[in-house]
Amino acid sequence: MPRSKAPATRRYPRFTLDIDWFVESAGGSSMGRGLEVSVRNALLPVTCTSPFATEATLFLSLPMRERMFKARCSARRSERGWLLTFEEVEPDDLQVLGHSLLGEFGAAALPNLEKRPVTELEL
Repeated sequence: MPRSKAPATRRYPRFTLDIDWFVESAGGSSMGRGLEVSVRNALLPVTCTSPFATEATLFLSLPMRERMFKARCSARRSERGWLLTFEEVEPDDLQVLGHSLLGEFGAAALPNLEKRPVTELEL
C-alpha cells in the first residue's frame, strides 16, 4: 500500500509516487523515477548539492495521461533532496494531478482544512 511521509502539520500532504520526472533549470536538466508530490510542491530525491537554480520547470508522467504535467517552480535544497514549490501550473494540469492523487491515495490526499494558517485581524 502506498504511504505518505507527510508530517501531521502539513496542510497539503505529499505522497510517494513511482512515476518518471524531468526537471530543467538554468540550462541543465535531471531526470529520475519516484518522488514525493502534493498539489503544491514536489520533493525530488536528488542528493547532489547544486543541480538546480532557484527557478526550475518540473515535468511529471502521471498515470493515465497522454500529456506530461508541467509546473514552473521555485527550487531550494532540503535535507532529503530538492523541494520544488509550484509557482505556475495550468489549471488542467493541477486538476489531473489532484485526480491522480485522489485515485491513488483516496481521502488521505484531501487538504487538512483544520490546519489553516493563523491570521489576525487588526482593527
